[in-house]
Amino acid sequence: LVACNHLSNIDPFIFGGWAPGAMFCMAKRELYKVPPVAWVLGGCNCFPVDRGAPDRWALRTSLAILRDGGRLLLFVEGTRAATPGMKRAEPGIGFLARKSGVPVLPIAVWGSERALPRDRKIPKRVPIEIAVGRVFTPRTVSGRGADQVIADEIGRRVARLLPPEYRGAYAAAISDAGRREPAEPVLSPSP
Repeated sequence: LVACNHLSNIDPFIFGGWAPGAMFCMAKRELYKVPPVAWVLGGCNCFPVDRGAPDRWALRTSLAILRDGGRLLLFVEGTRAATPGMKRAEPGIGFLARKSGVPVLPIAVWGSERALPRDRKIPKRVPIEIAVGRVFTPRTVSGRGADQVIADEIGRRVARLLPPEYRGAYAAAISDAGRREPAEPVLSPSP
């Protein structure tokens, strides 16, 4: 389970081009209304999700991908942040981590909000940075609110990889003021 913050519509394409091997990703159902976009998304291993309510089909699809050993990229905030600064993680990622039991790989991206801002249709060349954290297994939590507790743990792990000005909702929870979590060495995709 690959967990990342989300700043721009270009983020999924960064991961599609950077990460070696196949990766799956949810995309908001509204994007599938335009047939050419739906075709491209399908070719990029994306599948639709209805946001704002539990989408049982998308959850079953996600769990099947994880059960079969696939990699699933989820943007922990559920949508793009309006400003550079993380929003609180949605409980859906906590649910998937809890139900699947798979390890989580936290990744942070920043700079992409300048490459394709909300008011722009064509990306521009700017530096984009990615930090890859260490794989971890979220702690076991049960009871009411467990999914949000797990989601917040994942959100904090992603936020620790970001520069302080991008940590947003998790800035206060990270006591190592200004210090980022050590990232794993970034490997180039296989040819």
